[in-house]
Amino acid sequence: MMGVLYINRENKIFLSTDREHKKINLTSGQYIYFKVKNSWIPVVIKYSQESGRWYFCYMENINVNGKEAMIKDLDQENFSVSWKDN
Repeated sequence: MMGVLYINRENKIFLSTDREHKKINLTSGQYIYFKVKNSWIPVVIKYSQESGRWYFCYMENINVNGKEAMIKDLDQENFSVSWKDN
């Protein structure tokens, strides 16, 4: 399922799809893909309580809001990973 990432006023993030006219809520730690030119890059989306912002894990300088993104399917919507932050 492809769409665009948006952050709302409550600082929640969602994937908005044009075709299905759906808004899919995402969670911190969720595995998604974001589009860079003609490629889909697998990333984990995270929320930082300290800075109060959403970011792509290990790519903190890339702005999340407005990026084209994709989740594999609805079954993967709740898939998340964990790791130790240094």
